Amino acid sequence: MCRSRLSDAWRRAARAVLTLVVLLPASVLLVRAQSAAPTVFPIPFLLSPDSRYEEGCFGPCECPIFFADGVKGGFTLSFSSFEPPFIVYDVQDILWSVPALSKTFTGSGRYLIGWKGTAQQQLQVDLSENGAAPARFDSGLVPVTVPFPLIDVAISEHAFVCYDKGFFLKASPGRPVKMGVQVDPSEVSWDLFPDSPAYDAVFGSVSVLRQTGGDFTAATAACLASDVASSPAGGAADPPVGEAFWYLVRGYGGVAGSTYDTDAAAGAGTCDAQINASTSACP
Repeated sequence: MCRSRLSDAWRRAARAVLTLVVLLPASVLLVRAQSAAPTVFPIPFLLSPDSRYEEGCFGPCECPIFFADGVKGGFTLSFSSFEPPFIVYDVQDILWSVPALSKTFTGSGRYLIGWKGTAQQQLQVDLSENGAAPARFDSGLVPVTVPFPLIDVAISEHAFVCYDKGFFLKASPGRPVKMGVQVDPSEVSWDLFPDSPAYDAVFGSVSVLRQTGGDFTAATAACLASDVASSPAGGAADPPVGEAFWYLVRGYGGVAGSTYDTDAAAGAGTCDAQINASTSACP
């Protein structure tokens, strides 16, 4: 993913005879000025076609009643607070339909996701079925299996025991989430997302990337900021004539993500694994 972007940026730099190159993942944009608190919430989330609803008998009980069908719809997510080690979001505007069973669920609740150690998540919502009194659906505290802001979680009324109703939800943002980053000779700055508790920033050599075929382990020169809560960070000195630097920033969680990587379809490899393996990576 990073290699293709590096090649394009290097060609642009060579044509323009630039001494500074800023290379960013697809989730990051170059901007003229830093926005301290971008307006990103509420974020609409859409259920994927793989989401489904199940109702009937789960183990250890046995009974002949069981229904299942796909779920359509979505919800909105807004940052609420930090409850270490969790980031807490308000889940609003839930509207889920199960067409084959003529069911519609509306409601609200909250979503927790951890950002340190082994990440865990919990989705807890109160749902009204076809206008009836709300019932509590809860995932319990379970492992995170996909990189946030993607969500993959199962919720039910009775922990999927005996007769129960449950949702197996897969959701993603309905619009891109962008982080603005700016580099000048003295500092690197970036948008501060209210739900990102901290950030890392690194830089390195574009020429080393070219020589090694895109090896970020070899090309990472230094960590400019490690686990910092604010921006900006001191920049690197001007590169030598004929050289160019790349810069990457990642969050420590939140909708901005926890990766240096791009989500672009074209690319090769992962920046995170290679940068983390460098002796110059952020601790």
